[in-house]
Amino acid sequence: MRVFVMIGTALFGAAIVLPERAPVVSALTGAPVPGVALDHSLGYLVLAPFFGVMDYLTVLTVPQHVTWLVGVFLAFGVWRMARRRTPRGWVARGFIEGGALVGFTLALAAFLAAGALAYRPMAALVVEDPDVVVVDFHSHTRGSHDGRWDFTAERNRSWHRGAGTHVAFIADHDSVAPILRAMERNPRRAGDGTVVLPAREFVWAGQHVVALGTVDPRTATDAWQPDPGAPPAPHAVGEGDPSTRWCDGWPVLIQTIPNDLGRVPVPSCGPDGAGVEAIELLDGDPRGLLQSDVERERILAIADSLDLALVSASNLHGWGAAAASWNLLRIPGWRDMTPEAVGARIESMLRFGGRDAVEVMAYRRPSMAGDGGMAALGATVSLPLHFAAQRSRAERVSWLVWMALALMAGLAFERRRGTERA
Repeated sequence: MRVFVMIGTALFGAAIVLPERAPVVSALTGAPVPGVALDHSLGYLVLAPFFGVMDYLTVLTVPQHVTWLVGVFLAFGVWRMARRRTPRGWVARGFIEGGALVGFTLALAAFLAAGALAYRPMAALVVEDPDVVVVDFHSHTRGSHDGRWDFTAERNRSWHRGAGTHVAFIADHDSVAPILRAMERNPRRAGDGTVVLPAREFVWAGQHVVALGTVDPRTATDAWQPDPGAPPAPHAVGEGDPSTRWCDGWPVLIQTIPNDLGRVPVPSCGPDGAGVEAIELLDGDPRGLLQSDVERERILAIADSLDLALVSASNLHGWGAAAASWNLLRIPGWRDMTPEAVGARIESMLRFGGRDAVEVMAYRRPSMAGDGGMAALGATVSLPLHFAAQRSRAERVSWLVWMALALMAGLAFERRRGTERA
């Protein structure tokens, strides 16, 4: 154990003098955006080794999770074989190693469960431009059949506040009641706190879509109307003839992933109703992250050909405490507007802004780090180095302190064992 801790301490000691890599980048270019960064609270930094790893695992795809687990168990096996052992018979050794494997598996499961279940400090996006609003277009509460049992609309608001999100659309599958109640606790001015706004997720034209607002094309009902005093919608960008683009009274529809991209409802207003106005480039579901990696060029081609806004979504169901992406929209004066007015302006920007309506920011993931085909191999070889390179200076110091404490504890344990044997 001492050898492994010493090696880890040496690696992070070297990493602390290396240039930092921005953990948040443009989802389109993979490059940092000036004036946009992640902020960590003191509570986060104190336990940075634990929270940082939990965050990183949250943004891995399913295959990367599997490969990471294989790598972790391989490393455990190497450590067990390399450690000094007291001579024992095969039967005794089998019981000892079997018990060690069970204990390690349980400890790992507890760590992963804590990462998924614990309400803990989060890394928050910070944007210097006061006219930029940070939005999440697709999240859930326990009002959805697949939402976490205790994830209320207020917990959803708190999660988004921790992630640095200003406006969160709650798109439950089964009911709009939780979000309508939560809206009563919105601040009067949008800039005075985290705002939650209504949306719905349902199947439309064979696809899972999110409708902003509570209008459901299947029933044509609306339980909430935007503020009648909201500023007029900006029709200057990419409007064309609205009658051919959207149906009056219909909501803005967003194509979600994972989904069959061969069946994206085309924007129109015909006998079958409206199509989508935006498409997710990133989705926080591990399957959505995988489809984003595998079919990224196809998503971009669809957005280009149909002039759809590119957006991202947490697809939050109450699990985990890390955001994989954020949406930035520039709305001058939004902080002094009512929440409903900001929501109406956001919907209008998606409807008429087209391809460039939104700036999507993403947590730098292995597939976005130039690893290419090494994404799977990186889980056992390059992923730890990639992880270390994008730690902030403060996080690296926290890592070194914890590793030094572990090393001292290991040395003290070995001295005690040596004394007992003597």
